[in-house]
Parts: sequence; structure tokens; C-alpha cells
Amino acid sequence: MRGRVPSFNRSILAPIVSTLLCGPSSANVIVNEVLANEPSGHVTLEWIEIYNSSSVTVSLSGYRLSAGSDWIDLPVAVSLSPDEYYIMCRKLFSTESPGFESVWGDSSGVWGDTPEESSLQAPLEASFSLRNGSGIVVLYDPLDAPVSELYWNEAGDDGFSWERLDPTSSEVAQSVDPAGSTPGFVNSCMPLLQDLSLVIADVLPQDGNVVIHYAVRNAGLEPVTGAVLSFYLDSSTTPTPPDTIEVIALGPLTPGDSLIGDRQFRFDGVYIRLGASLSADDRIRNNHREFVATGVDFPPLVLSEVLANPQEPLATEWVEIKNRLSQTVSLTGWRLGDSLSLYPLVETPVVVPPLEYVVIAQDTIAFLNHYRQFQGILIQSERWATLNNGSDVVWLVDSFGFAADRFKYAAALENDFTWSRGEETGREDDWGRSEFSGGTPGEPNSVLFEPDSFGLGLVVLIEPTVFSPDGDGIDDVTTITIEQAPAEAELTLKIYDRDGRIVRTLVDRQRFLQSSYEWDGRADGGRRLPIGIYILYVSASTGESAKRTVVIAR
Repeated sequence: MRGRVPSFNRSILAPIVSTLLCGPSSANVIVNEVLANEPSGHVTLEWIEIYNSSSVTVSLSGYRLSAGSDWIDLPVAVSLSPDEYYIMCRKLFSTESPGFESVWGDSSGVWGDTPEESSLQAPLEASFSLRNGSGIVVLYDPLDAPVSELYWNEAGDDGFSWERLDPTSSEVAQSVDPAGSTPGFVNSCMPLLQDLSLVIADVLPQDGNVVIHYAVRNAGLEPVTGAVLSFYLDSSTTPTPPDTIEVIALGPLTPGDSLIGDRQFRFDGVYIRLGASLSADDRIRNNHREFVATGVDFPPLVLSEVLANPQEPLATEWVEIKNRLSQTVSLTGWRLGDSLSLYPLVETPVVVPPLEYVVIAQDTIAFLNHYRQFQGILIQSERWATLNNGSDVVWLVDSFGFAADRFKYAAALENDFTWSRGEETGREDDWGRSEFSGGTPGEPNSVLFEPDSFGLGLVVLIEPTVFSPDGDGIDDVTTITIEQAPAEAELTLKIYDRDGRIVRTLVDRQRFLQSSYEWDGRADGGRRLPIGIYILYVSASTGESAKRTVVIAR
């Protein structure tokens, strides 16, 4: 967790927040990083990092920190070697509330039992409190003279730290590390000579195959040549070393350049754990990604039947899901919802037997009052996304965030008829109206099919699909172009995050459109969104829709 600090060039950095720094060029020990806006509101996960930027060992005896109105005396017995980091945290080990070791260690309840932990001295647990919106941490030397301070004037993103750009800099920026912070590592905002960054932009199931979209960016100060990108089966499913499945030679990349590509694979089973790795360089934290991909048996669960417009005496909406595999499938982590919201299917573990059905009802009591002979698996979700009687989309999302199934209807059916999926060979992907009022919950569907009534297609382009809204004038925005749309249709353009939440509405039911729209990576209200994968969803009032993936990188 140590690294020699290279020279500093701030011209390629992300937007910054100025700090007031006492004597940065002469300081030996500096306040280097602060996590003030703790993850998920867990204030016990706040921490402060100091760093020895000198070429000699420095004793911390007599040093102390001020954090707002709180004071922290540093341990007399602790010394920092050159380029060594030291952490002060509000809580080291988890009890009723989470501690530093559970998030940035191995969560064993012991510090130093892994190589990564043992390379960093045991963090000091101290009593202090950091303000999200603005604050300052000041380091005082044994003569009680202030030698370093780090100041922030906005909350920033939840779970992302404020990092000093360079030991000699008077500026800080929010961390761009995928984990949100870099305790014990070189700050992610500090430019290094050789620094390729890897983003797995999306993993898309496609007709039994899986397509992996990736982006490689040269975030360093020098051109990179001869680098490779390797895909492999990760160590949790294969012996060490990992089994490499493909190696891609990357062309020369000048500073700031990005390379976007995709690879298609075909794997047995439902899921498989994969990894991707770049050649080693000056910053290894952004070189590796491990993720889950899908196999030929995906999806294990599909939507089977939807009743969106219950009419008296039936008083509840419901959705039926089918296990299409010859093995049980757990519902833990799965979510169900509509075009606006996704909610967990279950709060406690439930498994679906092979080739069986499960019904998720808005109100199970009302359901059983109507379907008195029902003998199947029935669940009432803690929260329910009420379905529209007009057009809507029903989404089924698995525990890894993959869209297992999606059904869009133009209008809910009257008289308690259901939208039902075909079950006979050749019609498994077709939907129609149930033959009988009330449908067939918990049983094979009986379906009447109608011709497709959709009109002209919808063609949407987005370029670039990976962009870096960091204010440097390069790829600060992505451009959305509607190449083709149905005649006289009203269009809606919205940006969703991976959890299905709307973060930005660009157009809401407009008939007359601009030739193109730009998105600057910010949410409604102007908040800068974190790096990651986002979904552009374009829908027409005539029923057509298109989905495109876009990635915010730094």
C-alpha cells in the first residue's frame, strides 16, 4: 500500500476544489485524504489519512490533528517511513455499526491477517466527526505549528473521499477510484507516468452468448505501447493461476485517449465469474476488474403472466414468474418492477422448484379470496410497483443486476384477462391474451395471440458511449441522436442508473425534437454522477422503445 509519488501535472485532472494549505512544499507529513461523506450514511466509516512525503522516517510523537472541534493526538510510538500512510478512523472493527476493517480490510475482525492489511500500520481508532458539506482537517507538529490542512466545501458523492492532488499541491479533488477512495494507496486523482484505466462498461446476455463491453483509457502522463488486456476465469472458480480465455493486444494510447471494444463469449451454465486485467503499470488499482457473466442457460427465471388491471371482485395486481430450468432457483436478490421502480421480490429466502411457477401479488389475501383453489407458491412483496392501466413495462432483474426478462404492454386488458407468455414450442417468446378471465396463475398458460401492432421502428445513436465529464474539454459530453422515430409520436428520453433509478430526464413526451441532445454526466438538479454504467431509455407514445448503454469514466 505504498508508492513513490511521481511528478505532478494538473492539466489533465478532473474538476478540483481549492484548499488552503500551510507550507505544502516544506511539510514532511501531510493530510492526504479524507472520507467525510461516508458510504450509505454509516458515520462510523469516516476516516482521515496522513502521508509522509519526505525521504526520511518521521516520528508522530507530539503531532496532533484537529477535525472541526475535535482533537486527535497521534501515537507516540508510531513512526512513518518515507512514502508511508497512516489512517485515523472513527471505528476500526464492526460491532453494531460497520468499521474500517470491514470495508477496507477483509472483515475478519483482525487487522494485519492479509498481505494488504499488514502493509499498512493498524489504523488509530479516534473520536471525531466530519461534516459532509464542508470541513477542514489540520495537522499540527510537536511545536503546535500547523503544517498541513485539507479543506472541502461541498459534500460530493456518497462514499467518495477528498484526495490531495499532489503532496506539493494546494488543491483537492474527489476520488475517481472505482472503490470511491484510496486509503493506503497513491491518490487516484494524482497523475502517474504509466497509468491505463479499465472499465467493464456492460455485460449483455445475447442469445445464449454474452457480450462484454470494455473501455481502456490512458489516464497517465506518457504514451503507452505494448499493453495487453486479458480475460480470464476468476480464481473463485478455477485453480490459481486463473485460466486465461483471451488476450487482446492494445494499440498505442496517448495521454487522454480511450479505446472502446467488446468481446463475445459463450459459456455453459447460468452464470460464470470472469476477470479482466491490463498489463501492470504505475497504478494497479484500476487495472483489474472481476465480474459475473451469463451462460447459455440464462435467464433461469422469466415472466410468465401479468394481471395489471384487476376488477371487482378481484382486488389485487399480480405477476407470475416461471423457473425454466431443471434445478431450483433462489429468489434472493431478485427484483420486480415497472418502468419507474424496482423492488425486491422477497425479504427472506424462497426457492422456486424446477419448471415451476411463483406468483408475486400486491395483496396475497385479496388474491386468495379470489383464487380459492390456488395451491402454488404465492409471495407478497414488501413494496409493489403499481402497474399502469395504459402502457407500461414489467421488469424482472436478477441478483447480479442483469435484466432477466422484460414485458411491455400497450394497454392493460379488461375483465381480468391477463397478458400471458406462450408455452408451446416456437412461441415461448410470444405474448398474448389469456384464454380465460383470471388467467392461469400457478399453472401452464392458455394463450390467444394477436398480430403485432407496432408501427415504424425507432433508431437511436449515442456517441461516445464512454465519456469523461471532467472539464478538460475532451469527451465532456455524450451526444444522443434520434435517427428515426415513428410518425407523430411523442418521445421520452431518460437516463437510468444500474439500479433502475431515473437520474436525468432529457425529454418528456415531446413530439417536436431537436436534431440531437447532449448529456454532461449530471443528474437532474446538476449533481455530478459517479463513474459507472448508465442506461439511456427512449420510448415513443406509439409503443416503440430503444435502450442504449453509456459509461461515465474518469
